[in-house]
Amino acid sequence: MKFEDAVEQYTTYLLKLSYLYVKDKQVAEDIVQDTFVKIYAQFGETIKVEKVKSYIVTITINRCRDYFRSWHYKKVQLSELLDRQEKVVHIPDQVSVTQSIMQLPVKYREVIILYYYDEQGTNEISSILKIPVGTVKTRLQKGRQLLKGIITEEEVRINA
Repeated sequence: MKFEDAVEQYTTYLLKLSYLYVKDKQVAEDIVQDTFVKIYAQFGETIKVEKVKSYIVTITINRCRDYFRSWHYKKVQLSELLDRQEKVVHIPDQVSVTQSIMQLPVKYREVIILYYYDEQGTNEISSILKIPVGTVKTRLQKGRQLLKGIITEEEVRINA
């Protein structure tokens, strides 16, 4: 596949995927850009991989994980925590499933996103994340339980 075709075909998808991970539009754009820079540096004008989409998704997810390990992310998280302690939290009128998914820990969020939003099977998720299929299934089950708890908790707050 030509590099330009891959950029045109997958940019929007990768932006959505990375945004679901990092919750920041600018960071998501940077991650997608870094993904394509890495692919271009590795392959040039023609991407020589059998499953291009899986390959690009794997690189994007790894970039998202790298962001979570970065000094910048930890600094932003600390400053947001301090800001939150000073402000009153406003609860929305409706519970959004996407917002609830964003509250999940990353290891559960990523399998939920790949399974439901990306419609990947457990075997494909296993190869993308480089974890056993059993682990994928366990994380899906635990992620669903946590998500149910978050949504129920939000509904109780709204209805109270």
